[in-house]
Amino acid sequence: MRKLLTYTLAVFATLTTFAQSPADSVRVFFRISQSQFDPSLGNNRAVIDGFLQKVGQGRAGIESIVVRAYASPDGKATANKELSIKRCQNITNYIIEHTGISRDIIQSVPEGEAWGELRQLVAETPDVPSRDAILHILDNTPEWVFDASGKIIDSRKKQLMSLKHGVPYRWMLANLFPQLRNAVAVTLCMKPSQTVTNIPETEPTDSVENVPDATVNIQITDTIYTDTLAQTADTLPSQEFPIAPFKRPYHFAVKTNILYDGALLPNLEAEWLINKRWSVALEGDVAWWKHDPSHRYYQLAVVSPEVRYWFRTSDLWHGMYIGLFAGGGLYDLENRKNGYQGEGAMTGLSFGYMWPIGKHLSLEAGVGAGYMYTRYKEYEPADGHYLYQRTKSLNYFGPLRVKFSIGWRFDVLLKTKKNNPVL
Repeated sequence: MRKLLTYTLAVFATLTTFAQSPADSVRVFFRISQSQFDPSLGNNRAVIDGFLQKVGQGRAGIESIVVRAYASPDGKATANKELSIKRCQNITNYIIEHTGISRDIIQSVPEGEAWGELRQLVAETPDVPSRDAILHILDNTPEWVFDASGKIIDSRKKQLMSLKHGVPYRWMLANLFPQLRNAVAVTLCMKPSQTVTNIPETEPTDSVENVPDATVNIQITDTIYTDTLAQTADTLPSQEFPIAPFKRPYHFAVKTNILYDGALLPNLEAEWLINKRWSVALEGDVAWWKHDPSHRYYQLAVVSPEVRYWFRTSDLWHGMYIGLFAGGGLYDLENRKNGYQGEGAMTGLSFGYMWPIGKHLSLEAGVGAGYMYTRYKEYEPADGHYLYQRTKSLNYFGPLRVKFSIGWRFDVLLKTKKNNPVL
């Protein structure tokens, strides 16, 4: 029924106008961030040669050729617009050079960033993380948000990058954006009475079914994957580009305990977020101060690994956790009188809370308690020497750590296998 209605409209429009109808549509591709057309890339040569052959055979009936170029939304909008302009120009020049057709009948339409195509891909891809939230942003947030004075205060891209600390955006960058990059749709519009035969069929489209219109009928084809830093022309598929599986970013944070720093105990902690629930951390504390003439020693070195379980939270790196830690170290402590030199080990439970204060910065507060065993030698300074007194051991149960840390979060997406996007 739908096709019958379409054909009826087509006949009616043909009888009432002498408009254009799209006779062919092809897609060619560019290398990432490049505007120069390379026929040797992927299936470009076969596609463009078939199109040029059709132009040559039907040039008498051609009314217009429309070239549309796209760029993915990553990067600066101005640069993407300029990139699509140059791609339109280069495809136009290539068609003129190889067919001799007049430039006057070629219309260039640089589309810039392919937001509409991205919205369609997100809607059609069920694996997109936070898909509903992404669609809400795409549907309700303008590309640029201005205040009363005309100053830009927000943007669609900024909201996408901020959503869930950028995890959905990085997923789209790796899996959807390559399908939006570097694609050019070329549409040949001919008079309804003109036909061209013996030309290889091009990929059908869903947006137009050869329906004449009273105005210029421009076919917008879906843009598809073209090229990545990890691919070459020899390995690039010709037309079909499967979506790469989601590779979760690796979340890493480096922290320092401000309380220990204030106590002249420099420290550094590295934490690796394995998934939403588990992380592992390694903390090191080293103070190696001494002043022999006044018999002051403040020497301490401790290494403490920890595994943490994060309670359910709305965002990564945000919320409460409970941890199991262990550690060991050595020390030499003296304050003019008795000195204590020894080593020890500890284990216990920790509890803390972490909250972001910026795009990469976070604060963390926590405490830890458990068991510690230490064995040490007690000595006394006398006449420039240190007199050994006794050896003791200590079993201790109670608080073992307190922290108020500031941390810097890193999000690293490792390289994926060949033919997958690389960041």
